[in-house]
Amino acid sequence: MRASTIAVPGVLLVVLLAASAPRAAALDGSVKLGGLIMNQTGDRSAVQETYDLYDGFSISELRLSGMIDERRYVRLDLREVNLDSRRGDFLYRVPGTLQLSAGFDQSRRIFSPDGGVDARRREWRTGAQLTPARWLTLSGTFQQQGRDGDRLSYPAGTASVLGTRYDNTLNSGELTAEVRRGRRGGGITYRASGYTDRLDRAADRSGQVVSARLYMPCVLYDRWTHFLRAAYGTRRLSDRDLEYTLANFQYTGVIQPVEAFRFRYRFDANRIDDHATRLQTDRFQNDFDVTYSHRYGQLDGGYGYETNDDDRTLTSYHNWRAGATLRPDKAVTAKFEYAGRVKKDQEELTLLKDIEASRIRAQLQVRPHGGIVLGGGYTRRERELPDLQVSADGDAANGYARCTYQGWGAVSADYRYTADDYQDLAGGFHTRTHLVTARVECDRIPRLRLAGGVTYMDVGEDLDIEKSLVFVEGAYTMPEGYHLEVRYNAYNYDDYVLLDRYYTANALRIAVGYDWHWKRGSE
Repeated sequence: MRASTIAVPGVLLVVLLAASAPRAAALDGSVKLGGLIMNQTGDRSAVQETYDLYDGFSISELRLSGMIDERRYVRLDLREVNLDSRRGDFLYRVPGTLQLSAGFDQSRRIFSPDGGVDARRREWRTGAQLTPARWLTLSGTFQQQGRDGDRLSYPAGTASVLGTRYDNTLNSGELTAEVRRGRRGGGITYRASGYTDRLDRAADRSGQVVSARLYMPCVLYDRWTHFLRAAYGTRRLSDRDLEYTLANFQYTGVIQPVEAFRFRYRFDANRIDDHATRLQTDRFQNDFDVTYSHRYGQLDGGYGYETNDDDRTLTSYHNWRAGATLRPDKAVTAKFEYAGRVKKDQEELTLLKDIEASRIRAQLQVRPHGGIVLGGGYTRRERELPDLQVSADGDAANGYARCTYQGWGAVSADYRYTADDYQDLAGGFHTRTHLVTARVECDRIPRLRLAGGVTYMDVGEDLDIEKSLVFVEGAYTMPEGYHLEVRYNAYNYDDYVLLDRYYTANALRIAVGYDWHWKRGSE
């Protein structure tokens, strides 16, 4: 099914509403037609940014948006409707009363160097929200994700146990009723999903969950707010006698005795009951947080304790976190965060056994002038599995600068460096990555917008990969609403370890568009 199908109900609805509108209306529209000229060589699966580029003519954009009358708003936006990368969105809204939405998105994934092995993913989504009274909101959504195409076998030339193709669909939907009055409210939600694999019926499954939530201030202490949620659901494999149920209860309490201090406690109890194996998995989680706010910043910290018990294994987790934000004035912002997590396998029966992990992050941003932003950060990540003698460490540092000058344009640059080290009983694996991005925009010439940029990535040490993306574009707006857009992209990828894995492409896009505005006064 093509995304242009969205245009049929969308355009009909717009025409009918516009025809019946007795009051002022104002609509903006745009039509853009173009084409792509592309040449490429090498491994087409190497650069993801080119998967959805198609040679030839395209209806690049069909857009309509605006007010049908003083209360009703509509927006229809279709892109590349005649290509396999088609996308579309539709929205109709009456503020405070009704909202209808729909969307479609299709994309491609290429697996083989020649592009012959690929798969396509299609996603439909619709939604509606009705507010019959100020205290009541009813809403519903439906989403369908489909995937079909070829599957790449590994090693090459062999028959995978998973087959040679994709052909599956996931349908999911949700219905919600929510009530609210001041600081009190609650809601009920029903969710259902179904997965169908046309090539493997044994993988078909379905599920449903009902949940209810409630929030309100404490009767005895007004600065204490309660949040409660309970859920119950089932999941079943359609062609087999495999089913499990899920039960969950959550409580969150927030106490703010004074404006500066806030305390939060969260309890989460979860049980999964597998009817086939007659095993129950219980998870209990307790979290404590405290936040102190000041005119010059904020301090926060917390601790969490979690246990998992599935009748055969028992594991516990300890989580620590702390952070600080400093804002001495509007021009400077500094942040520091620490998080640690330790898993203890109390019966030494899980595959990975004990795990220790931590992360430290620091960030700084400065605005010396209204149009200038400077900043940077540092992150340290550590993860260790002591029983298996495996560890993973990583450092990341970044810096960025942006300058905007009204009437001229903008310049921006980003640099990021990462170093990752992995150790196990077989040895080590090390990588160092440099990533540079720069962009220039110019609006100095009336009716003409120019821009250009580059992204360069270098991955070294045990890997040896280089990747670069370059673009140059210009848009000229002509009188009477016409405009011309030209964009050139260059893509390059080289893997110097796998000598046959490289890719080079040049893409030139040209599009001509027309913008219009229609307005009707009050009658």
